[in-house]
Amino acid sequence: MADGTTMNAAERAKLEARRDRLMKLMKESDGSGGGEQLDADDRADLAQEWTRIDKLLQQSR
Repeated sequence: MADGTTMNAAERAKLEARRDRLMKLMKESDGSGGGEQLDADDRADLAQEWTRIDKLLQQSR
């Protein structure tokens, strides 16, 4: 996919797993999940990366 070609199943699975881990981190860090709270900049970075991965996955459908 790095060369602009379509995403294979393994690449897609890796991105989906990363997106899921990012979502879990965001949920845990909001104070309700019992995890460590992140500052606003860190949460924004997580959200930005989640959005980037989600867009890649949406484009590959």
